[in-house]
Amino acid sequence: MNAPLIRVVTLAFAATATLLVTGCETTGDPSQGGIFWSERKAQGRLAERQNTLEHVERQTQKAERKSDQTQKKIDELQQ
Repeated sequence: MNAPLIRVVTLAFAATATLLVTGCETTGDPSQGGIFWSERKAQGRLAERQNTLEHVERQTQKAERKSDQTQKKIDELQQ
């Protein structure tokens, strides 16, 4: 092979590899992203899950209070 052809093939290979690597979308989930996962996205995903958990816990506490109040009314009516 002559030098210009080797240079063109090497440049084409490097360009293709660069496009493949930069074209991969990163994810915050290492189990889905493989080697292409992002620590920043993982932290954001974790914060979102924590917020959801806190919301569900608040809703659960609210439902428990309402249930307790309803049970007290039932008990009062049964006396």
